[in-house]
Amino acid sequence: MKTLRFIALFSLLCSAFAANAQRSGQGSNWGLRGGLNYNSNGELLSEASDLPKNAKSNAGFHLGVYKKIDFLGFFLRPELVYTETTSSYNGDDFSMSKIDLPFNLGSGFIGPTYIFAGPSLQYVLSSEFADVATATSLKDISVGANFGVGLSLNKINIDLRYERGLTQKEMRFLTQKVYREASIDTRQDQLILSVLLQLN
Repeated sequence: MKTLRFIALFSLLCSAFAANAQRSGQGSNWGLRGGLNYNSNGELLSEASDLPKNAKSNAGFHLGVYKKIDFLGFFLRPELVYTETTSSYNGDDFSMSKIDLPFNLGSGFIGPTYIFAGPSLQYVLSSEFADVATATSLKDISVGANFGVGLSLNKINIDLRYERGLTQKEMRFLTQKVYREASIDTRQDQLILSVLLQLN
């Protein structure tokens, strides 16, 4: 139900901004977005000395849609994106799938390049960690921020952004190895490389 509300919010905001752009004579378009994520979660916090502490960054992927609305020399680009990431703790993998909802404001920079920045909402769909007996998330939805640069090549754009979570967000679980509670800070901290394909 929360996922459906998340998607409905995205649809309503896109419709509202697109309608306003049409009334003011500005253009809008939509398309697909996909690419790679280089993600890193925080430390594994536990009193157990035999549990690995620091995460190694691993690549993930994302796939979604976007709506771009042009106005007054700027553009607004809300996106709805499915993301999967994995972080390794000395060989034990922590995997997470989520829905991201970034809202970026941008403008042309030099030649075919552009810059952008904005907030991003995150809703965790599922998470798994090796040797987990039970797991709970302290918050379903968190807020982050991202900024980046892009290259516009007609109907294909390539952008690189950095995203960082602002809301404290942890995943707590009971490890089967030592039966002690531990937690991971799951706030976004990642580099994201995307290809955006305009469809209209």
